Amino acid sequence: MKTVRLILVVLLVVSIHSCKKKTSRSNSYSNDSETYYYDEDEEAYPDDTYCADVDYYNPDTGFSNNYTLNVDVEYNEVVKISFSSGWLDSSEFSSEELDEDGYCEITLYDGREFEIQITGSACSFDDGYRIETDIQDEIAAVTCPRCGFSKYEYDDYCDDCQDRIDKTCSRCGQYDAFMWAGDELCSDCEEEEQEEDDW
Repeated sequence: MKTVRLILVVLLVVSIHSCKKKTSRSNSYSNDSETYYYDEDEEAYPDDTYCADVDYYNPDTGFSNNYTLNVDVEYNEVVKISFSSGWLDSSEFSSEELDEDGYCEITLYDGREFEIQITGSACSFDDGYRIETDIQDEIAAVTCPRCGFSKYEYDDYCDDCQDRIDKTCSRCGQYDAFMWAGDELCSDCEEEEQEEDDW
């Protein structure tokens, strides 16, 4: 009797499993003129270029802004953020998977952050030029104009260059590490000036 029950249970499970048909949920996203439908088994955002709302933030400078940019998607992951004359890609960040609403966050290897929200098919007009200009201004604000190394945004020069400027003799143009900030002449020129005064 136990064997018969066991066989019946196994047959019931097998028949339910074989008769069960695969169901898939239909989802959609749309742009201004078209609506796209896809099955649950398909990628929500097939490989293509999409228009996206992009929030940019640089934790090093505190600068943030919002832009409309084109992004490339492959295997449901953002793999490229396009500007007007350049782009960011896998050489600067690891691709991130989009959620079902078309959103992801990307952090560049240098720490800058992008929040991306897909809004539709590729943009005909974007803010590529504006973000390039903003990033160039931002980089210039933290780059020493004298040596090219980094500096604080509120300083004119980096510490090393400022030290060289402060300790460069106004008479002979030589650097003197022993000059005090605010001194005009190096020790050699001070001695020469003293000797001239003594004559």
